[in-house]
Amino acid sequence: MMNPVQFAKMMRGGNPQKVVMDMMREQAGNNPVMRNAMQMAENGDSEGIEKLARNLCKEQGIDADEMVKKIKSQFGL
Repeated sequence: MMNPVQFAKMMRGGNPQKVVMDMMREQAGNNPVMRNAMQMAENGDSEGIEKLARNLCKEQGIDADEMVKKIKSQFGL
């Protein structure tokens, strides 16, 4: 959830990407997987993020390719 200070920064024309990343960093807390994902996102490592997502899906018994198809269809892609 966005706190009032973050909302005010965004409304004043702050960098929306930075605001979102700060919110995500706050939510990640001490979770090493989330911290790793955040670092990969900041570094533009899309391959690393995809591998992480596929591994997380696999751990949960989810077919990653099927999940991508479902998400794309929800957005009309």
